[in-house]
Formats: sequence, C-alpha cells, structure tokens
Amino acid sequence: MKILLVEDEEAIRGFVRINLKRGGMEMLEAGSGEEALELVLSQGAVDIALLDVMLPGMSGFDVCASLREAYPAMGIIMLTAKAQEEDKIRGLELGADDYIHKPFSPGELMARIHSLSRRLRLAAPAAGSPAPSAGAAAASLRPAGQAAVDPVPGGAQEASSLSRGQAAASFEPEAADMLAAGPFRLSERLHKLWKEGREIVLTPTEWTLVKLLMERCGQSVSRDEILSEVWGRYYVGDLKVVDVNIRRIRQKIESNPSEPAIIETVWGYGYRWKRGEA
Repeated sequence: MKILLVEDEEAIRGFVRINLKRGGMEMLEAGSGEEALELVLSQGAVDIALLDVMLPGMSGFDVCASLREAYPAMGIIMLTAKAQEEDKIRGLELGADDYIHKPFSPGELMARIHSLSRRLRLAAPAAGSPAPSAGAAAASLRPAGQAAVDPVPGGAQEASSLSRGQAAASFEPEAADMLAAGPFRLSERLHKLWKEGREIVLTPTEWTLVKLLMERCGQSVSRDEILSEVWGRYYVGDLKVVDVNIRRIRQKIESNPSEPAIIETVWGYGYRWKRGEA
C-alpha cells in the first residue's frame, strides 16, 4: 500500500514514517500542499493520503479538494490539531474519508488506515475497468492558468465531470451481479452505481455506505450501525462523519438534495433507503 503524508513538521513526519514502514507500507512525504501535488503528478496516484490541515501556503483542505477531484477512488484522511466541529465538517464535505486529531497514537493511526484500506478494497475497480487518464488527473491537479495538452483527447473534461459526481455514460451490469432499487443499480463486481443507466461516481466510503443502505432497502439503519459497518467496529470518531457522508451522497443522487426522496432521515435514529417501484 502506498501512502502520501503531507505534513510540515519533520518530527511528525518521522513518527509517521517509522510506523508506516513497520507496517510494511510504502510512503511518500511532502512538507507543503504544492509539493504534494507535484509529487502525485510525477509519481502517480497513491492509495491513501494523510493531509495535515494547517500547511504553509496551500491548506490541507485545498489539497484534499484537488486530490479528490483528480482521483475519486483515493482514500483521504485529514490530520488536525483543531477539534472544532466546523473543521471536521469542512474536510468531510470536501471529500475526506476520515480525520484524526493530533496528537494521535501509532495504534490509532494504523487502525484508521486499515479501516479505510478495507473500504478501498471493497470499492476497488474491477480488473480491466477504465481508470482516469494521466492527462485528466494532471489537469485537475495543475495550478490554475497552467495549460497542458491532455494525452487522451477529452480526458480532462471527462474526469472533471466524473469527479464532481455527475453522471457519466456507462452500461448496465449483468442482473445476477447487481442490487436494484427503483432507478438505481449497484454492481458489486464492478463496484459502481448507476441511476437510470448513467454512472454516479462515488468515493470508496460513499460506495460502501450506499451498498449498505441498498442491501437494507426499506429498512431503517441506525447511525451507530452505519458507523460500525462502514468505518469499522472500533472506530473512535463521532457520528457526524455519517451525516456528512449522507449529505455528500444526496448531492450526487437526489433530484433535490434539500428535500431527499431516496435516502430518508429517520429522525433520532439513522437513515433508510426508500423502497420505490421497480
């Protein structure tokens, strides 16, 4: 597993470096957001990015947004010394999968990485599935105003559309391979979601959450159960991570996210994927 650590404090980088290498992981590191994006452009995508929020120059939030746009399937964990609610929510809304408060222990760090790794494996693209072009990723990560020729015609435009969760033309999977709910089809083999035959691009965490709700279509699922099933049984974060991810998913699948008709809120309890007509 390849991990990118973006942290301006050398002492923290050294601490994380030691523990990741003990865990048999490959590590790339950067001291600034700008350096991190250049590193990804030159060496390719990583499996998980660990992003400090407070960075010199480009903030961790900006790095998160850029990486999520370029690589929808990348795992992202925010590292923050702040415990304010708005910082957690902002990172999650920008596409982060999780967050860890500083100071953190080696055990907590590795537990969060392994938990996210499990979701990445569940939502990994099937063998032979098309991946975003190198040119498309570069266009997303390149600073504004810096032009370049995409080696794959139309690649940048396609990736930009996909990464924002807009629908992309695709094909229907085999019936035996999918979960169906109303206009939605979810393929467990391809790890993709379609609405009326058009693909909805989800992050690994979002895909796992959607799969859980579709499997329980028509049933109320508590926040505690969602947290345990998606983030892991021993997750130590708070329930807000569930609500923010639900909000992100609604932005992608609902016709009117402010009045959700697909993922219903069960007040004081959790959420329910509405059972509609086949």
